[in-house]
Amino acid sequence: MTDPALPQVAEPCFGAPTGGKLPVNTLICTNALFLQHAAVCLASLLANNPDLFFHIVVVRQASEELDEEKLRRSLARFPNQSLNFRTFTFPANLLLPLNPDAHYTIDTYTRLWVSDFFPVEAERVLYLDVDMVVVSSIGPLWNVDLDGALLGTVDIPGSDRGVTRLGMRAEDGYFNAGVLVIDLRQWRETRAGNTVLDYVRANPERVLYDQDALNACFHDHRMRLDYRWNVISPFYREPLALPLGRAEIEAVRREARIIHFNGALKPWSYFCDHPRKDEYEKYLRMTEWWDFVPADRTLLNRLRKGMSAVLPGSVKRPLKRVLAPIANRRRRARMA
Repeated sequence: MTDPALPQVAEPCFGAPTGGKLPVNTLICTNALFLQHAAVCLASLLANNPDLFFHIVVVRQASEELDEEKLRRSLARFPNQSLNFRTFTFPANLLLPLNPDAHYTIDTYTRLWVSDFFPVEAERVLYLDVDMVVVSSIGPLWNVDLDGALLGTVDIPGSDRGVTRLGMRAEDGYFNAGVLVIDLRQWRETRAGNTVLDYVRANPERVLYDQDALNACFHDHRMRLDYRWNVISPFYREPLALPLGRAEIEAVRREARIIHFNGALKPWSYFCDHPRKDEYEKYLRMTEWWDFVPADRTLLNRLRKGMSAVLPGSVKRPLKRVLAPIANRRRRARMA
């Protein structure tokens, strides 16, 4: 297998003192639109882990400009971190077909070059999606015994995506890739990134979600981690949609360490009704984005939300049909 041309990345610099603590190598991949949410994620991580030191790498595409200083100011209050920015350019000879029905963009592949973002002596990396908050210590997660596995991952309970699209067995499960503990030494030695790229090139029609290829390639090379390390939105939906008992779901809610706001409705949306939305807002206030106002917090939407809280369903449904076209016209006008 021929390696793709190396991406253009600068050599990481990890010279910050760690106070004698073993550093947690942490990878965040983002663009300008999601930088605020990356700041919230990182602020929550640092605030809840004062006993750990984090070597943080934030990666952007060469076509993106990030307000690096704003992020630095946001994290300046936390002495337990060093912040490094990397610019990534996809190799010119690398052609990755995208399924037209895919729920991801080419940017999600950046993490496959994780070994190029950290020095050779780094043996483990914690990867986090930016649409999450950390609400407790991640020490046990960072120190988990992978027992020879390439990745530590958290399953999506009852997901059959691996069976229906990827040719996997039901017992293989299907994991959400928003939280990954990566054995970086093994990742390098096995050229794991190339394995994923080869799979995508060979099976573009199968890859509808960014984690599909990771599941297809590494379902039998990963350690299953407790749900509390990546508590996805379905754990908070009522009525319960997950194939788990209520007692187990409630235990995961209580013991959540990392809350993942996956799905379409994010906590930075005015209409988000996630019961842990206040966690996002709590850490948002610690950042330079403290004065953020959701774009959809308009007068019309405030009226809609207020009425929705007090009106019965028999009234809300026809009213929604009347107001929805008005909101859509205003949204299109803002985008024009």
